[in-house]
Amino acid sequence: MLDGDSQPPAARGRRALIMLGAGALAGVVLAAHGVVRPVSEALPRGVIARVNDRVIRSDRYERAWRRVASDKRNPMGDADRARILRRLIEEELLIQRGEAIGLVESDSAVRKAISGAMIQSIVAESEAVLPDTAALRAFYQQNRRYFAPPGTLHVRQIFFQRRPGEGVFDLRARARAARDAIGQGLAFADARERYGEVPVVEIPDAALPANKLRQYVGPTGVERVLALEPLEVSEPVESGAEIRLFQLVAATSAGSPPFEEVRDRVESAFRRDAGDRALRENLEWLWREADIVLAPGAPDALRQADRR
Repeated sequence: MLDGDSQPPAARGRRALIMLGAGALAGVVLAAHGVVRPVSEALPRGVIARVNDRVIRSDRYERAWRRVASDKRNPMGDADRARILRRLIEEELLIQRGEAIGLVESDSAVRKAISGAMIQSIVAESEAVLPDTAALRAFYQQNRRYFAPPGTLHVRQIFFQRRPGEGVFDLRARARAARDAIGQGLAFADARERYGEVPVVEIPDAALPANKLRQYVGPTGVERVLALEPLEVSEPVESGAEIRLFQLVAATSAGSPPFEEVRDRVESAFRRDAGDRALRENLEWLWREADIVLAPGAPDALRQADRR
């Protein structure tokens, strides 16, 4: 017979779930028979129930039944409130049972769920803070380009694909040779004639909005083009068995709109940014407060960051 440690992972996972379910059932049965009883002793103020050594706070219970009440057509009765409190108690029983059998430490899905819930809590709390107009205006000024409507991009390309007898390294070398030749003064059109092939779909020789250009070169191509200065040639951009060189001929911007026209977008972006910063600050605080020891084989970059 296999012991607990020698069971296959799937069997151990099933066994853990069975034990967790059994724990929950036991809690419900005990509650039904009065073992989990109404507390006769005084509980601290603001506490609605105690489950073993942990308490369920009254405000948590209030929030739970108010959420249910908002979805009900009829007024909440005592039975409804009892059902909600029972659910909170059973949830705590399940969590305690999961901790007791090591599920929190061993089950990756449980760990991800807990860390995900913590992230959502931190971000939601930060995003709930209503920013004032001055803060929004300052954020807008710092990120004007983000809120500007898309301009146009006039782009040319050299398209490369394997020729008979040519391997992937030969293809890359040809693309690199074309870029070097342009850097040494060869006209882009001449480099295309000498080194490239005719693509199935050619980019129109005209200024296009970024979303239209994406249809021809894909999101990675647009990203590379946006990083270029006028008349600059990109590094080779690989996509499957094809390579492209892009040259930005010209770019135009539609200009930033007035703050009042995009205030809602600014506020949404401000809240997202605040949530990201709050999460990073919380994680950095947790790192500082924790006693973290790295083994000799841990990545050097993490070890150096830990020293700071």
